[in-house]
Amino acid sequence: MSEIAPATALNSAKTGQICDQCNQDIRTGDKAIAYATHYVADGWVIRRVWCDDCGDSIIGTDTDGMDEVVIDAGTLRNRLVGVTTIDRSRPKNELTRDDLSRVLHQR
Repeated sequence: MSEIAPATALNSAKTGQICDQCNQDIRTGDKAIAYATHYVADGWVIRRVWCDDCGDSIIGTDTDGMDEVVIDAGTLRNRLVGVTTIDRSRPKNELTRDDLSRVLHQR
């Protein structure tokens, strides 16, 4: 699990300027939707970027137990800004901080 919230980690992340679905330009000031996965060695990695028209707001299925996120952001000179999390899928065996706190307080 990532210690840093995905929206915080991905704010100002460099990104491509072409929608992965329709191949239209994503210019400064445009809204973008992105899909990212958290890797222990690399942190949050953006895997797909879409324009606002093509972007999906949910994660359809889990992928190999990875921590994944769909984010909504503005763009500024090929960087994501004002990032907010739309949907997140955590590994099934992962405890959140709230879960861990409950377990520790039950002892």
